[in-house]
Amino acid sequence: MIHHARAVFSVLIGALLLAGCALHPGAVDRVRFASDLSRPVMNTPAGDLRGIDGAGVRAFLGVPYAAPPVGDLRWRAPRPVEAWQGVRDASRIGPDCTQALGRRAVLGGGGGVVFGGEDCLYLNIYAPAGEPARPRPVMVYLHGGAFTIGAGANYDPSLLAVEQDRVVVTLNFRLGALGWLAHPGFATEGEGVGGNWGLMDQQAALRWVHANIAAFGGDPGDVTLFGESSGAWSACYLMSSPSSQGLWSRVILQSGPCLEPSSLNDATTAAQAGPAFAELLGCSGADAVACLRGLPNGAIAKTRSVRSGLNGPGSWGPVFGDALVPVSPAQAFASGDFIRTPVIVGTNADEGRLFAVEVKDMDRYNDETRWMYGDEGARVLAHYPVGEEGPGLTMARSFTDQRFACPSDALRRVLARHVPTHGYEFADPAPPIVVPRFLLPYDMGAYHASEMTYVFGRPWAFASPSKFTPEQAALARRMRDAWAGFGHDPAFEANWPRVNERGTPLKAFDPAGDRADDDFFVRHQCAMWDGSDFGAVVLRMAR
Repeated sequence: MIHHARAVFSVLIGALLLAGCALHPGAVDRVRFASDLSRPVMNTPAGDLRGIDGAGVRAFLGVPYAAPPVGDLRWRAPRPVEAWQGVRDASRIGPDCTQALGRRAVLGGGGGVVFGGEDCLYLNIYAPAGEPARPRPVMVYLHGGAFTIGAGANYDPSLLAVEQDRVVVTLNFRLGALGWLAHPGFATEGEGVGGNWGLMDQQAALRWVHANIAAFGGDPGDVTLFGESSGAWSACYLMSSPSSQGLWSRVILQSGPCLEPSSLNDATTAAQAGPAFAELLGCSGADAVACLRGLPNGAIAKTRSVRSGLNGPGSWGPVFGDALVPVSPAQAFASGDFIRTPVIVGTNADEGRLFAVEVKDMDRYNDETRWMYGDEGARVLAHYPVGEEGPGLTMARSFTDQRFACPSDALRRVLARHVPTHGYEFADPAPPIVVPRFLLPYDMGAYHASEMTYVFGRPWAFASPSKFTPEQAALARRMRDAWAGFGHDPAFEANWPRVNERGTPLKAFDPAGDRADDDFFVRHQCAMWDGSDFGAVVLRMAR
């Protein structure tokens, strides 16, 4: 069994996430205060919305897609938005969902600084300025953040929308315990034991898009769902949900290989941990759920997880085995019983470098490896000997391979049996990062989430495109062209061939020139991970 070490997630990621979640580039202030600002009004079934239009961008911000999940609606499926009178202002983003920021809190370990609120189920819509001549393709983005932090407005998709002539939607969904708690007491209310409240929010937002996006110039029959990290994990689970049928046309999964074994957790087991979580907050017995609903949201957000989630024991994330996701994504994909649409699955070449900066000596490397991989630790140490690169980079390589690269390879191989599947590796050796180089123990390479600056072409927590070289700027444009061209560009298939059932070829995105990659499986030692006890459950399905 994998024991993902909390210590691997360093001061670096805590600082970056703190900065990122405090900033909201999706507020597009340059549009709100543009000299040519106008205030268009759109009609929805719930009421009229007054957005902003200027500097080449049209945006409707802070649009409610579900009723606030507060009071008796805490830990219930999202309810429809109540209609309002008059014209509602849609020029400002809505509140972030409740979240606790801190090194331990990010992974579900409790503590941290709490901000945001429960009245948070809002989405943001971005499009080129003016009225479209015809409905535009739609792109809906699910943010990352380990299912505990983040918001749709942490990203600014306005360049992607304008440059590619798309309507782009970002959204919030419930996080941490408020989004992913399972408890047997929930079952008496007719909605199962829980564990997937955040996933239900995402699905509700997609339904809202399907029903309403035409009023904003979008085509509800042409939706690309894309997400990064835990957002891609979410999309993976949504692909396994029968009730997602018809909500999108294609999917892009960025660094979110939901077949990674320790992230697959069933609802029944998660619910068994619910009473222990409630007891940490002083709630027990038959009234435990009512007691939990009466607590301040901050107290809940700061309480550590006692169930297994995205990062193994003591974390949060979606579950399977309920009405929403009846079987695990691994089983759904292997059997072909999932939402069958074309898919792109990709990772970054150096995902693990963001998470291994505290591994600075051999003792730490050996301890972390044995802690993370248990009985398999000795085998991992033998396959990843520490050489001149040092223990931190060696740890980063094993983490990249086990956590991201090889599960993504398996996912591509499984999906390729059933749907058109494309694969990529983001391979820029030196993407920008906000942390000065002298504060880092090594070059970060293509670290986890480094591709986001390229896909959106706008600043966010980790980096700014102002630091791009000309070659990187050109790569960013190629990636945006590819993301938007998926399912639309007649030359897409010629420029980016589908993977076969062996998982090849991939497209390597590199400032020096994109190339076909046929040795991904070998470079990332996937044969070794395939044969391991903790990898075999899923990876052998892809043979």
